[in-house]
Amino acid sequence: MRIDELSADEFMSAMASLGEAIEGLAKSDLAETFKDDVKAFRSGDRSNVEGWAVDMLAKYIPALLKGNVGDLYAVLAACDGQTVEEYKACFTPKKLMADVAALKAALGDGGALKELTAPFFG
Repeated sequence: MRIDELSADEFMSAMASLGEAIEGLAKSDLAETFKDDVKAFRSGDRSNVEGWAVDMLAKYIPALLKGNVGDLYAVLAACDGQTVEEYKACFTPKKLMADVAALKAALGDGGALKELTAPFFG
């Protein structure tokens, strides 16, 4: 995963791809569970919205693996600066598992992706 190494054009393309993947998730079965998380967030302390948003993405990665693999490919490809087709062309199970682990780490406390995306949510 090399999102922090992307050129300006690659980064903007990655953000657009991530937005499309998030839209796909919003239309999935995960949306109902996510809505419950949003309700809980709204009724509690909202001082760390960027942390909450990134935590939600990390929380739902396992569900993506189970039922929304197309959206997961879109997220992983975007974070690697590739199209889904390019990502699939270099696919190996080991790469997928490494990329998912790297994505979870990048979204965690002090993670590069969390730091990069925080301004979008703040």
